[in-house]
Amino acid sequence: MTDKPTYEELVQQVHDLEVKLEKNKNRFNAIQHCLQEFIYEHDLNGIVTDINLERITQIGYTRKELVGTNVKNFIVKSYQGYFDDYMERVISNGSDEGLMNVMSKDGESHIFEYMNTLVREEGVPAGVLGVARDITEQLRNEQDLVDTNMRFSSILRSIEDGYYEVDLAGNMTFFNNRVNEHLGYTQEEMQGINYRDYMDEKNAKIVFETFHNVFVSGKSVKSVEWELMKKDRTKIFVDASVNLMTKRNNEPCGFHGIIRDATDRKRSEQELAFLAYHDALTGLYNRKAFIARLEETLKDARRYEKRRAILFMDLDKFKMVNDIYGHEIGDKILIEVSKRLRTILRDTDYISRLGGDEFTVILGNSTELLPGKVAQRIIDNLCRPYDISGIVIDFVTPSLGIGVYPDDGHDGETLLKHADQAMYKAKETGNRYVLYSDVHCLPPTSLARQGA
Repeated sequence: MTDKPTYEELVQQVHDLEVKLEKNKNRFNAIQHCLQEFIYEHDLNGIVTDINLERITQIGYTRKELVGTNVKNFIVKSYQGYFDDYMERVISNGSDEGLMNVMSKDGESHIFEYMNTLVREEGVPAGVLGVARDITEQLRNEQDLVDTNMRFSSILRSIEDGYYEVDLAGNMTFFNNRVNEHLGYTQEEMQGINYRDYMDEKNAKIVFETFHNVFVSGKSVKSVEWELMKKDRTKIFVDASVNLMTKRNNEPCGFHGIIRDATDRKRSEQELAFLAYHDALTGLYNRKAFIARLEETLKDARRYEKRRAILFMDLDKFKMVNDIYGHEIGDKILIEVSKRLRTILRDTDYISRLGGDEFTVILGNSTELLPGKVAQRIIDNLCRPYDISGIVIDFVTPSLGIGVYPDDGHDGETLLKHADQAMYKAKETGNRYVLYSDVHCLPPTSLARQGA
């Protein structure tokens, strides 16, 4: 067994280790100071936590000024919006490399090439360790600038989105091919074109306000919806971003951003909004829209003491069409009925399909005699034969019931129910239409609901 070291020996060993550690630390700092690279650390919010002293002189800041400050504060304003994208890439991929435009203390723009790595603590992202070098002078070399521009152009050609740059007046100064494709102009036609030339006055005002807000605040807009007009005057929708462009002295000189075609998404949204209040088959208003409009109509009638009328209609023997010819032919008859109703009724009349072969009409301006005249006009038109894909169908006819406010009901539910009852009375009596006020004056017949 070896003898245990004495207390004095242990103290000497600790001292030797401390001396060695200090030498290594000094050696590391010396190496770090001699490096051409700019070494730094920042947390996930972009706050600088450490930085090597030697390279700070390049941008004129001391270590004390940098540590504890957000990296965004040193990035050229027009590129600050890209910092969030950079952080997303680092966290997602574990590392990132590229170029960053940094503003020096005296207002000069410096281009730094960086390579960053995500730092984890116990498996959880905790910050970023990065190495960067100032390549401003290198990029000022003409050939390097050409190479950079070529790479930039290559990127712009390959991305799916459109990239644009405009001056402060909104005249196009630079753009990629996607912008041409979106708007249908040639490269020559797009150069110098003003945004007012490819949108209507309403949307031009929206674009102007967006540019103005970005100019005044200096803050980028990540997403704004614009409606643009192509060369052939058809309209498209785009999601756009807007960033302020500045010169070396930080003077604003224009705007740049990305535009992404959102026409398909917008049309899907419009279609969903349309279907919320319209029948998918016929394009007429649906039950939901009818109920809402009826309540509005009756509210107006009560306020101004007006008379209003609704027509409730279905198609006799329509079920036979589906049974004999199939639902495709039946659907085409419903579409034809809808077309005829639109043709013979006025713009002020509100036509709805409640479902199946049931239709309603809210007459826009009713008098005591007008509902019957409108009903007869509908009957005359809908009793005409239907030629569907060469198949002539002449046995489908309408039955109508009429409810008049305030005679036949003071609320929508009652008025609709009474119009429905009047329609079935029309079926019973063989009359094509019946006013609810006449229901109890007509005797029932053996035709009760025949062919309904």
